[in-house]
Amino acid sequence: MPNADAVMISSYEERKAAVLRAAQLLSSSIGSDGEREFELLTEAIADFDIRQEALGYIEIPPAFMQFLSHGHQDRAASGRR
Repeated sequence: MPNADAVMISSYEERKAAVLRAAQLLSSSIGSDGEREFELLTEAIADFDIRQEALGYIEIPPAFMQFLSHGHQDRAASGRR
């Protein structure tokens, strides 16, 4: 990632990976590729957080959505008996 000009985070999984990588780079020496990567990652994390806050909703994984829809169907079916 040190050669990247910009970093874009588009999911919570990518955000988590970016935070973990930034933590590894925290003690990078001044002027190093690691320091530049740390700056890019922290800017991307902040940008992602700002975008998520502006959206006003929480990303729900597809598997959980399926669980919710199946649970709703099961309760509706049992209430009809």
